[in-house]
Amino acid sequence: MKDWRTDFTLDGRGPVYEQIKRAVTSRIHDGVWETGHRLPGEEDFATHLQAARMTVNRALRELTDEGFLVRRRGSGTFVAEPPSPAALLEIVDMSQAIPARGADYAYECLRQEVVEARGVTAERLRLAEGDALRHVVCRHRADGEVVELEERWINLGLLPEAAEVDFSEFGPGGWLLSAVPWSEAEHTVSAQNAGEDQATLLETRVGAACLVLERRTFQGDDVVTWARLTHPGDRHRMTGRFSPGTR
Repeated sequence: MKDWRTDFTLDGRGPVYEQIKRAVTSRIHDGVWETGHRLPGEEDFATHLQAARMTVNRALRELTDEGFLVRRRGSGTFVAEPPSPAALLEIVDMSQAIPARGADYAYECLRQEVVEARGVTAERLRLAEGDALRHVVCRHRADGEVVELEERWINLGLLPEAAEVDFSEFGPGGWLLSAVPWSEAEHTVSAQNAGEDQATLLETRVGAACLVLERRTFQGDDVVTWARLTHPGDRHRMTGRFSPGTR
């Protein structure tokens, strides 16, 4: 079995405890540490990272409070079971999800800019008018067809480094999964017909049925990001599998 120390590194951005949280959640999101996996001990983390044990303790304690980990007295710290109906609305990195189903993946960044929060955008991100946001519009393709149009706003008050990230070669969704731990997600699913602009961006016909997923992710009471993800109805499906009693 590969030694966890081999590629467990910090990214150098911000407080060390936040870096540790990002490194741990990245492994969880990527499936390297699956549900029930036992994490190294605090002393092992501290020695490997040359960090204070108190710093490691804070990182693991906060991840436990946020639902990523469970700590069992006398046994250690383990990756927690994810909440169940989220399987249907799981937050995924399209650059990994599309190849995982056997399709060729391609990404295009159509626009990236720093803008001011206004109107509905300010309201959805719980920000004051004029606060700074990173706005990214991009497309994800599977076997050459557009399967998702992603429009995303990132709260620069929480993630100021996002202002300098170049999303020309990779999507903001995957970057966010590794950049910041989130404690809660909110989804709104709706159906709509593609207008002229949408049809052009999605490379479909005007009036085509689309599935729209709006997602906000939170860090405590603060909104980290708001995304509008639009999928041509004939190129997208969502499947969930549940056991009796699942709510």
